[in-house]
Amino acid sequence: MYPRVMMDEPRFAQPIPNVTVAVGRDANLPCVVEHLGTYKVAWIHIDRQMILTIHRHVISRIPRYSVTYDNSNTWLLHVSQAQQDDRGYYMCQVNTNPMISQVGYLQVVVPPNILDIESTPSSVAVRENQNINMTCRADGFPTPKIIWRREDGQSITVERKKKGKRCFANDLGAKSTSWSTNLD
Repeated sequence: MYPRVMMDEPRFAQPIPNVTVAVGRDANLPCVVEHLGTYKVAWIHIDRQMILTIHRHVISRIPRYSVTYDNSNTWLLHVSQAQQDDRGYYMCQVNTNPMISQVGYLQVVVPPNILDIESTPSSVAVRENQNINMTCRADGFPTPKIIWRREDGQSITVERKKKGKRCFANDLGAKSTSWSTNLD
């Protein structure tokens, strides 16, 4: 009778971190697998229901995806020039029986952008003591919070001598964008 050799089954050494990247930048998602042996690692974009890589081969026809292996235990999914469509859950799986997998999230943020065509023009004249409606629209992800304030940063109060209001759209981790409206 031959001695039975016990092999350790593959296991994940650490969770896949959630990664946040600005649109157009590169992102990397690591999958750390110990005791892989002859099994293979695959990456899947869950939201798109798309197999991206199997072992060292890229399956996806999207050329911005690639995979590297450090010859130790880390499989790194590279997403170059991340787009909004890349946002979502990514699964790293190993073809054991039953299959083992873990999931990480790629958040792609879009800096705020004030939509000039949908906003009040930057220079508006109005008579003293007259009402004015001003509109400021912005897009981005996450949805920007629009704040109205004076150019000197003080809060807006209704007084005759306060001129130069400024519309800001900002988001954590992204640059702010603004334009000003002078009330003459």
